[in-house]
Amino acid sequence: MSGRPRDWHPVADSDPIPGDPDQVAALGRQLRKTAEELERQIRNLKAVSRLDAWDSKAGKEFREKAKGNVKKLEAALKRYDSAADALGSRVTEIGGGYQDKLHANYTNYATDLNRAQEIADAALKDAKDADGRKGAAQRSLDVLTGDAKEDKKKLEKQRDAAGGEIATAREKINQAKEIRDRAAKRACDAIDNVISHDSLKDGFWDKFDNWVAGIGKWTGEIATWLGVASLVIGWIPIIGQALAGLLGSLAMILTLVSTLATIIQFARGDAGWMDLGMAVAGFLMMGVGKAFSKMAGRYAQGALARMGKVAGSATSKQYGRSMKQLNKIAGEDLNFSSFKGFGKSLKGRLANFKLERGDVWKSLKEPFVEPFSGGSWRNNLNTLKSAGSYREAWGTMVTRGDGNALLGAGRSYSAADPGIASDLNDIKFGAQNLGDSVALNRIARTATGISIAGAGVSAAGMALDSNLNPLLG
Repeated sequence: MSGRPRDWHPVADSDPIPGDPDQVAALGRQLRKTAEELERQIRNLKAVSRLDAWDSKAGKEFREKAKGNVKKLEAALKRYDSAADALGSRVTEIGGGYQDKLHANYTNYATDLNRAQEIADAALKDAKDADGRKGAAQRSLDVLTGDAKEDKKKLEKQRDAAGGEIATAREKINQAKEIRDRAAKRACDAIDNVISHDSLKDGFWDKFDNWVAGIGKWTGEIATWLGVASLVIGWIPIIGQALAGLLGSLAMILTLVSTLATIIQFARGDAGWMDLGMAVAGFLMMGVGKAFSKMAGRYAQGALARMGKVAGSATSKQYGRSMKQLNKIAGEDLNFSSFKGFGKSLKGRLANFKLERGDVWKSLKEPFVEPFSGGSWRNNLNTLKSAGSYREAWGTMVTRGDGNALLGAGRSYSAADPGIASDLNDIKFGAQNLGDSVALNRIARTATGISIAGAGVSAAGMALDSNLNPLLG
């Protein structure tokens, strides 16, 4: 097909009947080819389903499934067949003049689109010719003297007649638009009719499955970003911890929703064991990661309490006893020579810190319970609503930066979990006021290591639940 006209003056600003009938027909031929292939497969399946030579349980099951698949293929065939008929597989030229093309019977979209374009193109050609004559008559009128009345009357008549021809051309283009629009509606209605009434139409459970899949996808992705955000802002004193607590709770709830969606998909047969395992593992890993941080927080808080006793010692004996306890909590330097040595030294260091009875179970349980605790949400929201919290946070930054809040923010930044980042900073800055900071540095490294390990486990859990799942599926 030749290119469409670009200049539609004086009847339109742009092409009123855009499109390529030949491309529409090419699509129709592709649909027809698919319909013919489906028809061939239907004949093959019907032949197999009538085969009695395979007389066994497996053969009978196969024939039953073949019969069921034939029905589905026949419905698909009807869809492709109807779509091919509606679009048309070739463009049929409509001969004759304007009236012949205008009153021709509707056939298919490709042919009727071509018919509408031919009417519009012919109308444009007539309009341009009339516009030229109209302009020539107007120019002659502009230079005509006042005495030539007969010539003026003749030129005005020519100008008005040309204007009438342009108006007629516009009307023809409007009629071409109607032909195109009716053809498009007929094609859409034919396709929609077969789709809306065949056995392949999505039912309630199909829509339910799509809804569950969408919920699982979006909640998983949002949970990931909320979890990352909580790690990024959690180092900010007081307000950062409160906001991170809210974001972390939301992330856990959304991750639970995403996991439940995957369980439903598994039950419906839309997800495999790998998807289910990764979703559940991701949710549990987030909780375990948070539990690591809770334990690290208890370790740091114990150290801070001991630091307070060191700083508040009234006598040298009290100071010595408090420092001895602090050194016991700190333990020896970690052994990085081997993985086994590192694990042994870390275990030895933690052994010097006595968790209270039930602390381990409480730490493991808390990440799963906290998001549903009204008290936790209330405390974090009250912290964020309190002006005093912001003043205290600002004052802490200023103090840590020796009068410069921006410098204090840089010194306070931590990659540790939000639940412990502030405590680690308190240990670090508190060490500056004590004579022996070796023990405090060891304590800080231990708590930071446990916390970062927990944050890593949590991040891996979020990735397993939403991001890595599509890659491994």
